[in-house]
Amino acid sequence: MKYSCLAFSEGGKDKKFLMALIPLLEEYHAKKWAFNYDNASGSSPKTILMQCQNAPFVDSYHLVICFIDLDKLKSDYPTTWEKEKLKLEQEYLSFTIIWQINNLEDEFIKVLGDRCCGKHKLNKIARQKIQEFKNSDFWKRILKPIKDKERELEK
Repeated sequence: MKYSCLAFSEGGKDKKFLMALIPLLEEYHAKKWAFNYDNASGSSPKTILMQCQNAPFVDSYHLVICFIDLDKLKSDYPTTWEKEKLKLEQEYLSFTIIWQINNLEDEFIKVLGDRCCGKHKLNKIARQKIQEFKNSDFWKRILKPIKDKERELEK
């Protein structure tokens, strides 16, 4: 049996990156999972989570992972962003939220160590540098909720 997971991203370009990265997760660590992808149209973290909550068939997935940039939260709530982040996590307990340091491009750069190009080229570079991703904090933050949910479902 395969478990189902919705990977929900902040925007269309982020979704394309997830569509390139997550099959690598499947190949190496998440063979029991089938992934689908959807995305919001940017905006605030709250709006993105509301759009995720309203995604088609969201309740039918074993796991929903919502990828959200921290930059908007930090700019909207410069002194209380951590408190706002915790509020959102409590409000949307049915989702796993992967908070991205500032934005997805910063995650790429942290892993790949290169600020050379836009998202499209970074996707290509990411596929070529899979070892860097497999050893990264970003990879582990994605893989942990998948493996935790898998253990829970197999009990």
